[in-house]
Amino acid sequence: MDSESSNPAEISEHKFSDIAAISVEPSEVQVIPKSKRFPDNLSENLKIILGQNGKAYATMHGAGNAYVLAVGSKALNNYIRQLGMNEGHRLRKNDLSDLNHSLQAEAEMAGVRCDVFNRVAPTEGGIVIAMGDENHTHVKITPGFVELLSSGSDKLFSRSQASNAMVMPAQAGNLRLLEKYLNLHPVQALLFIAWISYTLAHPKVPASKFVILVLQGNQGSGKSLLCRIIKQVIDPSIVGLQVMPSNPKDIAIAAHNAHVLCFDNLRTISQGMSDILCTTSTGGALSSRQLYSDADMSIIEMHVALVLNGIHAFIEQPDLAQRCLPLWLLAIGEDKRRSEAQFEREFQQDLPAIMGGLFQLISNIFVYLPTVKVTHPERMLDFVYWLAAMEKVDGVPAGVYQAEYSNLLNQGQLDSLQENLLASEVLDFATQLNGSEWSGTPAELLNQLTLQASAQTQRSREWPQNSIALSKRLKPLAAGLKTQGISLEFTRGKERMITVKKDGVVDGYDDQF
Repeated sequence: MDSESSNPAEISEHKFSDIAAISVEPSEVQVIPKSKRFPDNLSENLKIILGQNGKAYATMHGAGNAYVLAVGSKALNNYIRQLGMNEGHRLRKNDLSDLNHSLQAEAEMAGVRCDVFNRVAPTEGGIVIAMGDENHTHVKITPGFVELLSSGSDKLFSRSQASNAMVMPAQAGNLRLLEKYLNLHPVQALLFIAWISYTLAHPKVPASKFVILVLQGNQGSGKSLLCRIIKQVIDPSIVGLQVMPSNPKDIAIAAHNAHVLCFDNLRTISQGMSDILCTTSTGGALSSRQLYSDADMSIIEMHVALVLNGIHAFIEQPDLAQRCLPLWLLAIGEDKRRSEAQFEREFQQDLPAIMGGLFQLISNIFVYLPTVKVTHPERMLDFVYWLAAMEKVDGVPAGVYQAEYSNLLNQGQLDSLQENLLASEVLDFATQLNGSEWSGTPAELLNQLTLQASAQTQRSREWPQNSIALSKRLKPLAAGLKTQGISLEFTRGKERMITVKKDGVVDGYDDQF
């Protein structure tokens, strides 16, 4: 893909000498009571606000744009300790704990909220990205423009201790440099670029729906290396690839502090974890009772972009498969292998131009996004709109990228259905109908499926043992089966009835697509 599109965005640095750094209105400032245990100058140095997540933050002013530190964080505690040392006394651990409780309580009492973001924030017509450098530089991307804001930005970001700075974009961007690091078929490489630009261009707000990137390939195909590229481009962090946590709370905590999470070397995903990942990609929350409290709830938002990789086919639930972009990495020839040190050295040299080209692409897509038409609607519709706008940027016929995405989704759905014992048997049963339909009670359908299933399948714990279990397990599979041209109808008269029909159509497109 050529970064020199018909509407190239220009990167420019704007000096805001006549605009002061962001200030907090008087109504938002919580006056901190003076105490012999607290620094006298605390009120003058800390402006306390309440974030949209109910957490208190202190706005900080220094070099570049304003930023915030979470109340109770190690960074803010160290800052308060330094204020105390400047006055000649040390703050004890209990002093800091009492102060943090006071700051949180006063922020909640005031009820004044300010939006605080992690890496990407929304702005009118576009986004603002926190580069995470010491000067707190922001990049504002709107239709046709990319601006470096060294000061004067009106967005507040909270930086996790694990976050690293993003590489500053080069004046002349060149996204094509990224292609030589992608061990993918050219068509899938285009979809990867669409995914990485879409993911970076969407802040963690309720309206954002993140497509889950699934990377599969044989051993040595570079899955982990590609994940590290993703992290460096979208959300650099000292936390790289991770093992999939075993409980939702660990995922929620990790999601709170990142824009993208990469889980490495997956073999299987349970149905319960599949549901959690679905919630995480489209937005949800995990709630529990607060410690030492009978009624108060502790809420952790579960909303983050996800990358999953592995050798084996691990997406077994059709509902999860509909939220994924499955890509298959190619085998790396011996003549093309490079040491990781050489790979990293070359990538770091190209990264400024890659970042410039990526920002330009996002800006150009914003130009067309409000007016494009979707030709191949899918579950993650916002991503399809993004593909439609990228078609405009690249000057290709409408529907080309969308069709490739639909094709990959269809194949991914089929793979997930075939990994599911019951769905696999329904696929075989419907294929044998030869275009006709079958109707009967759940008990009759279970009998039909059991007759064709192998003895090993029948003995599996996943196989339904009665008609009630069959109906419960079929309903979640109906949407996935529909993508393969198989419709299930559940009706209730004197008896419950199930109708199975293979119509030869996949989501409105004929089988040859």
